[in-house]
Amino acid sequence: MKTNHCGLEMEFSWGSGQESRRLLLSLLFLAAWKAGSGQVHYSVPEEAKRGTFVGRIAQDLGLELAELVPRLFRLASKGHGDLLEVNLQDGILFVNSRIDREELCGRSAECSIHLEVIVDRPLQVFHVEVEVKDINDNPPLFPGTQKNLFMAESRPINSRIPLEGASDADIRANAMLTYTLSPNEYFSLDKPSEDERVKHLGLMLRKPLDREQSPELHLLLTATDRGKPELTGTVQLLIKVLDANDNAPAFDKTLYAVKLPENVPHGTLVMKLNASDLDEGSNADIIYSFSTDILPNVESKFYLDPITGEIMVKGYIDFEESKSYEILVEGIDKGQPPLSGHCTVMVEVEDTNDNVPVMEFKSLSLPVREDAPLGTVIALISVSDRDSGANGQVTCSLTPQVPFKLVSTFKNYYSLVLDSALDRESVANYALVVTARDGGSPSLSATASVSVEVADVNDNAPAFAQPEYTVFVKENNPPGCHIFTVSARDADAQENALVSYSLVERRVGERALSSYVSVHAESGKVYALQPLDHEELELLQFQVSARDAGVPPLGSNVTLQVFVLDENDNAPALLPLPLPLPLPGARGGGGALSEPVSRAVGAGHVVAKVRAVDADSGYNAWLSYELQPAAGGARSPFRVALYTGEISTTRALDEADAPRQRLLVLVKDHGEPALTATATVLLSLVESGQAPRPSSRVLAGGAGAGAGAGAALVDVNVYLIVAICAVSSLLVLTLLLSTALRCSAPPSEGACGPGKPTLVCSSAVGSWSYSQQRRQRVCSGEGPPKADLMAFSPSVPDSRDIEDLQSATGDSLSKSGSPRAARSATRSRRRTKHGTFVGRIAQDLGLELAELVPRLFRLASKGHGNLLEVNLQNGILFVNSRIDREELCGRSAECSIHLEVIVDRPLQVFHVEVEVKDINDNAPRFFRQEQRLFILESRIVDSRFPLEGASDMDVGANAELRYKLNPNEYFDLDVKANEEETNILELVLKKAVDREEIQEHLLLLTAIDGGKPELTGTVQLLINVLDANDNAPKFDKSIYNIRLLENAPNGTLVIKLNASDADEGINKEIVYLFSNLVLDNVKSKFIIDSNSGEITVKGELDYEDCNLYEINIDARDGHNLHIPAGARGRFSRNHHRPDQSVSDRDSGANGQVTCSLTPQVPFKLVSTFKNYYSLVLDSALDRESVANYALVVTARDGGSPSLSATASVSVEVADVNDNAPAFAQPEYTVFVKENNPPGCHIFTVSARDADAQENALVSYSLVERRVGERALSSYVSVHAESGKVYALQPLDHEELELLQFQVSARDAGVPPLGSNVTLQVFVLDENDNAPALLPLPLPLPLPGARGGGGALSEPVSRAVGAGHVVAKVRAVDADSGYNAWLSYELQPAAGGARSPFRVALYTGEISTTRALDEADAPRQRLLVLVKDHGEPALTATATVLLSLVESGQAPRPSSRVLAGGAGAGAGAGAALVDVNVYLIVAICAVSSLLVLTLLLSTALRCSAPPSEGACGPGKPTLVCSSAVGSWSYSQQRRQRVCSGEGPPKADLMAFSPSLPHGPSSADIVSV
Repeated sequence: MKTNHCGLEMEFSWGSGQESRRLLLSLLFLAAWKAGSGQVHYSVPEEAKRGTFVGRIAQDLGLELAELVPRLFRLASKGHGDLLEVNLQDGILFVNSRIDREELCGRSAECSIHLEVIVDRPLQVFHVEVEVKDINDNPPLFPGTQKNLFMAESRPINSRIPLEGASDADIRANAMLTYTLSPNEYFSLDKPSEDERVKHLGLMLRKPLDREQSPELHLLLTATDRGKPELTGTVQLLIKVLDANDNAPAFDKTLYAVKLPENVPHGTLVMKLNASDLDEGSNADIIYSFSTDILPNVESKFYLDPITGEIMVKGYIDFEESKSYEILVEGIDKGQPPLSGHCTVMVEVEDTNDNVPVMEFKSLSLPVREDAPLGTVIALISVSDRDSGANGQVTCSLTPQVPFKLVSTFKNYYSLVLDSALDRESVANYALVVTARDGGSPSLSATASVSVEVADVNDNAPAFAQPEYTVFVKENNPPGCHIFTVSARDADAQENALVSYSLVERRVGERALSSYVSVHAESGKVYALQPLDHEELELLQFQVSARDAGVPPLGSNVTLQVFVLDENDNAPALLPLPLPLPLPGARGGGGALSEPVSRAVGAGHVVAKVRAVDADSGYNAWLSYELQPAAGGARSPFRVALYTGEISTTRALDEADAPRQRLLVLVKDHGEPALTATATVLLSLVESGQAPRPSSRVLAGGAGAGAGAGAALVDVNVYLIVAICAVSSLLVLTLLLSTALRCSAPPSEGACGPGKPTLVCSSAVGSWSYSQQRRQRVCSGEGPPKADLMAFSPSVPDSRDIEDLQSATGDSLSKSGSPRAARSATRSRRRTKHGTFVGRIAQDLGLELAELVPRLFRLASKGHGNLLEVNLQNGILFVNSRIDREELCGRSAECSIHLEVIVDRPLQVFHVEVEVKDINDNAPRFFRQEQRLFILESRIVDSRFPLEGASDMDVGANAELRYKLNPNEYFDLDVKANEEETNILELVLKKAVDREEIQEHLLLLTAIDGGKPELTGTVQLLINVLDANDNAPKFDKSIYNIRLLENAPNGTLVIKLNASDADEGINKEIVYLFSNLVLDNVKSKFIIDSNSGEITVKGELDYEDCNLYEINIDARDGHNLHIPAGARGRFSRNHHRPDQSVSDRDSGANGQVTCSLTPQVPFKLVSTFKNYYSLVLDSALDRESVANYALVVTARDGGSPSLSATASVSVEVADVNDNAPAFAQPEYTVFVKENNPPGCHIFTVSARDADAQENALVSYSLVERRVGERALSSYVSVHAESGKVYALQPLDHEELELLQFQVSARDAGVPPLGSNVTLQVFVLDENDNAPALLPLPLPLPLPGARGGGGALSEPVSRAVGAGHVVAKVRAVDADSGYNAWLSYELQPAAGGARSPFRVALYTGEISTTRALDEADAPRQRLLVLVKDHGEPALTATATVLLSLVESGQAPRPSSRVLAGGAGAGAGAGAALVDVNVYLIVAICAVSSLLVLTLLLSTALRCSAPPSEGACGPGKPTLVCSSAVGSWSYSQQRRQRVCSGEGPPKADLMAFSPSLPHGPSSADIVSV
């Protein structure tokens, strides 16, 4: 009897939606439960009508009727739905829906409904049991309405056939059954025993069956229960009488012939066999199979369907492997004993074109010289095809458009010969493809590739990339330093391309060239053997010769121009001074000058000039003058011009000045390190009445001094102008080269790799530098190269990479001459001894014995190894190793060895056939040494049994076989020849066999061939006589009782059954299996081993589910007789895990459950009632730390071993708005180009809120303020959701350079939280303003002047010299940076006449290019084009009118022109200072930019991480790249420059201009 334990169950219900965001655990606050007292029992019959009274539950529980509704009276019944209900008006429990006891409790003797009554205020729980009583409402039921039974007509009397009884869903007397059988003469009913647990029912055979008289019997079995009223159930028994097996299967023919194409796909039907059997039922069911005598190769190729008799292909059918197959088939019926019939299927394989031609290169003569004559034989090719007929006829063709052709020399032999002239330099290797195609349909082809290498002939001289190279070398170089590398390329190969270098000797002055330089013979590296001196030798020009190693050698020359670059190795030298006065303490290299000065001179008057020269050039020769401070710190009234050395007054002289002034002037060049010299000037102050002696460079007033003043001015400015021009030209050249480098880089090439080096001038004053000969590539971190990214990679000009020539290496094979074919035939008998004479092959082929060795006589035989060999001394062909005809040719009637004889000089091929004759050396051989036959003792006389014949590997008469059988009284041998002339052997039974008399018969079968002498082979025939099946299996007991514990593991042994059979052989082999009467639930729990009879557990055994199993077992032998047996078991142990409602189906300690919770969580479990718990909050929560808790409740019972179950619940923590949106950084910098389109997107701000859902929903808005006279919202706007910032109108850099504002981010929580971020929008300049000319003195409008232009009229004295400044054009540009950098250009005069004037590129000063003469027109009209450096450039035009006047006239002085006069000394000095100030500013700007560039380059190189090789984005870097001091910038991105090889080079400089924020160390560009 089952006992169910009931208790309260706690269920968790978790809401969703808006309320789930509040703390759900606040609903779990159950403070306490009050347990109900007592338990009430009721009973009700099953199938009671709805509304049937059960009990007064409210009264029995002590509850008042008035408090049922207010206290929320309710029923709970797990799994029983709404079977019972309570009327809250009267407190009566009644039946609410149909109650079916069998559905509720099954076959359990006790059945009840457990109710839980729950009321609130206070909470109480009552337990009520309602017993459901059984009524007889279920009739007995059989598993089916009809039961089919099959019985052999040979079944003995008193055989018992088990039957499956009926079942009744009721219990006790209502389920007790009795059985009756309809009257009949064959069967009686074997009724069950009194033990009701065993329904042991069966039929007993009382009279023998006769299938011919009654093939079917119909009986009716009735079952009646003992209920009131009685109910019955019936089943129809249909008994079919089975036939006995007494007829063997028979085929339509004994031999079938089939034709089958080769290569048919798997599954192709060969034929369908058909055999018939006169028996019925299983005795007439035929199983087809291959005979046991079938050969293994036949069984691997074909598949026989055992049911349909279809023979299908399952292997690869190849005509070349086997031309026919013999298939032995037998058909066996399913009777006991089984009978069989036999037939033979001959399958003839038809050939198809399935073999691709095979090519073989017999001889290759490679490489081929490029001067080889036409007709030269390159290779010999043989082709073959395993197919036959047209399928095996092969033709060959060659790749078109090649200087070769194929010539057929013999059957399936071709020669590859030269057809036209070769040139290795055009094509060094030919990849030839030879195609062999057979004559099948469809045609098959094969290709073979051969690489024909063209051997080189020395017909190309080494060639340099260019005829002349320019090399720059700094003076004072160390002896032996490498200055350049020359490289010549030879189009030839190997030693013909091996180039060596040498100097072309000549004299350089008084010395040989080899004393200055040398060249490495192999590498071409040029070395300077001694230090070079720029002052001694500025240019060294010589030739280098390149010669190859060919025969004869070829060569060529290249010219090198080596420019020696200046170094600062000469100190300034003072020119001879008038009236030198040696002074004590004067430094070396100094000098003294004594000069009288009038005290009446004004400020700026030139009183003397210090002159010095420097033997160096460029910056190293650029001198500056500096006045040393006087002793005692007194301020001197004199100063010295920085670059001219002119000493002038700083103020008017007075009486306080000492009469003798001693000045120390320091002369310093601009080299590194700078070298100096010192000059001492003594000035004597005299009164104005005295006549001072003028200095050679001092301007004095006078009537005729105008021309002298102009010449002096030209002399003063010439060096400064040359320096400015040099710097400007170098800057322009640098920009042009940078642009060319950027444009020449392929757009698709993004990686830094090796490439061609480029010459770049990197010195500010004209000196050249270069790096090692390597290619430098520059790549940007994002996008294509930027216009504002400039890279300088100086290198040796016009150098290039040297590519190594790799020649293709072909197969190294022997050379061949012209082929000639011949054929010879000879014969050899197989298995001849070593050295056996075959034939005089040299004589038969017409070859002289003396030429066999020189012409490399050799044999080739595909696949036949060294069977035959030739004696080169006498030309005889002999047997070298054992020849086995069967190994060579198998069963083929013809067998021969094909030899190819090859000789060289010239190349010839002969074909020789050696026929191998058969001898009788193979005896007949049976497939097995012993053949076993099994014959039933019931087989009739003249029964036939097929035998496997023997095979003979020989051919012809040697393979013709005859057979004989040793004498005996039971069997004869029958030999028949089929249509294929193949012998079919059959053993014929001539006398009935008796197993009890003779169990085995031993015979000897002999095969004899037709050779001389005769050879024989034998096989033993072992015939086993099989017993007839006349005994059924029997068990030791008819019933077995077993006890088994529940929850036994799978594989547990229940019992091992044992049945025995008195027969022998297959009749004694017993198979155990479940009876047809076994229920499905039993089969799902147990499994039986069909061979051993072991019954084991395979499913879960549950005592509460079923405590008894009845298993019916059949034991069957080879004749299908079976005896039933039964087994039963009982089970009991703790096995139930507690379920999620904290209940356990076990009893006692096994059913006592305790609960626990996951540790380290802010919750706890509180026990409120037996097996009931509350989950309550135990500590504070934080959603941002943990948003969800995965709790695991573990319920564990008290059994041994203890069992447990777990239940998971996910507790979500709702969000509260306690986090404000946060930006990634407090401030952003944005760069926007001016003149942007209205509404363009300029930036996106983004803030993140740690909260969830609407608390994390961020919206953006502007923090409004005034920008000048306008509101901020008129300039920009921000999208509330995406945070995208838009410019609402075009921005103007000239109007607004910086727009700073704040964006606010607010979340959607209550109350909302927010934060602000600052945006600094820099408006970038675009070139949208043309240059504007400043107001000009005396403007004269001219007809046809362009807009924005102006006119200036200026008188110029004809006496001025070259370089005299006559006027200046001034202009400004409203833009900034490059866009505001202006250049001036003088437009060419009409008619192409050369103007005597020029305009300074960046200052706009107009000066003379030469001295003016009478041929110059008196009025000069100059057009000056003013242009900025924006893209595109904008221009303006100024017109200047110059009037040439004679020197005697008093010209109106220009603001920049110096004129002589009596009292113009002070004015001339001031004009001189004013003229030079721009030049000095320009020099200082260029020098500062050069120093800044070098510092930045060094800092960039040092700050770059050595391991960082990739180009990536980063922060922009500020770099000044303008020659006149203006700043430029790019978009806000970091530019990365990487070199193609090795670490960053010091001579690689990168400029990435950006806004002037003051670069930090992190902003430096890596190089």
